[in-house]
Amino acid sequence: MARGVKLGNPNGAAALRRAGKGGTALRTAVTANADRFAQDLKPVIEHLRAEGITTLRALAAALNERGMLTRRGGAWQVSNVRNLLNRTAPD
Repeated sequence: MARGVKLGNPNGAAALRRAGKGGTALRTAVTANADRFAQDLKPVIEHLRAEGITTLRALAAALNERGMLTRRGGAWQVSNVRNLLNRTAPD
C-alpha cells in the first residue's frame, strides 16, 4: 500500500524544455547578483585582512560580529567566506 504524496512535477525537466524556459537566464541573473554582492564586500574583507584577520573562520566571525549578513540574509560560515573570496579573486 502506497503512503504519502508524490512530490514534484511528474514531467520533470521535459515540461520545462517544452515550455522553452531553461534555467540559463535565471542562472545568469543569480551569478551577476552574487558577483556584485562580492565586489561590494571586497573593501570590507581587505580592511579585515589589514587588521590581521586572515583565516576563513576568523573572517566569518568578524563579519558576524559586525552584523553583516550573507546575500541571502544569513550568518556567515567558512564556506560562505571561501565562496566570496573565490568570487573576488583575480582571474
